[in-house]
Amino acid sequence: MAVNGRALASVAVGTLFVWSGMKGWSILGTVGDLVTGKQPNQPVTSPLTTATGIESLGSAPAGTASVGANAGGIAGTALQYQGHAYNFGGAPGKDGSKPWDCSSFVNYICAVKLGLPIPGYGAGKYDGTSHGPPTGTWAVWSGLSRIGRSEVSAGDIIVWLGHMGIAISNNQMISAQNPADGTRISGIDGFGNGPVLTYGRYK
Repeated sequence: MAVNGRALASVAVGTLFVWSGMKGWSILGTVGDLVTGKQPNQPVTSPLTTATGIESLGSAPAGTASVGANAGGIAGTALQYQGHAYNFGGAPGKDGSKPWDCSSFVNYICAVKLGLPIPGYGAGKYDGTSHGPPTGTWAVWSGLSRIGRSEVSAGDIIVWLGHMGIAISNNQMISAQNPADGTRISGIDGFGNGPVLTYGRYK
């Protein structure tokens, strides 16, 4: 029986993202360990936590926006960063002034600006000085409820195999795309090179 190389490669890449995400490791670090033949030994920054729900989080830390029961606060906060610079693997910094990539953008908006939990970090624990959880972690994180495509609304998190963004409506999202485009609004449908892994909403 012939082996489909493309399918096998897709499974391998998906496994790499999910494994790195579950462990809280960077994709580049995991790839580097595999290439050099080292046993992966990257530290997990903190235990995996489950979101307790936006309504129960109360007020956000000082200097951040309050989300309240309306997840649209996530979208509104994200929209303030249109045009922000992109850097693959970049950590946003405590004030969000440094270039970021798609996942560290979402990490910064949700955790630093709004005080929400993110994969591997409880509410108020991620400060932007590291990249934070990669895309693959968001795809399997129990802090998001899985929703259907037709249910997507402002503030929902959309995860592809190698990209993620924050919905600002049922049809559009904002995401950190690449060095040329930076952080910008785009359509949701047809954006990624592969299928959407998760349409998620904070529990």
